[in-house]
Amino acid sequence: MSARAAVTTTPYGEVDAAALEGLQSRYDTTRVLDAVDTLDELRTGLNDPEGLRDDLLRLHGMAHALVNGASFTATTRDASIVEQIEDVIDQIDHYVTGLLSIRDALHPLEALRHEDMAGPDRD
Repeated sequence: MSARAAVTTTPYGEVDAAALEGLQSRYDTTRVLDAVDTLDELRTGLNDPEGLRDDLLRLHGMAHALVNGASFTATTRDASIVEQIEDVIDQIDHYVTGLLSIRDALHPLEALRHEDMAGPDRD
């Protein structure tokens, strides 16, 4: 039988007492503010009229014409389909990297969950 983790009650709910003590001594909460800044940057990029959405629509038009024989919608001045694919994938990689950095900043706070607390990753 394993010893139960000590739980402490806070204004924000019950948390693992040892994890809270550890975080108080080593976790820099400005990481969460940095995560907000990262999210704002990602949102700005996603909302940009010349951003990922438009690039995906342009890529769809190119692929639809090549694969399905639809009429061509992109002008010859536009990037080639290969360049368009590379650009879209680069943008997606940028967003994924940003989201993973947010996740990494928040992950240490997950230790606050005490063992009696049910969660998606708990047995």
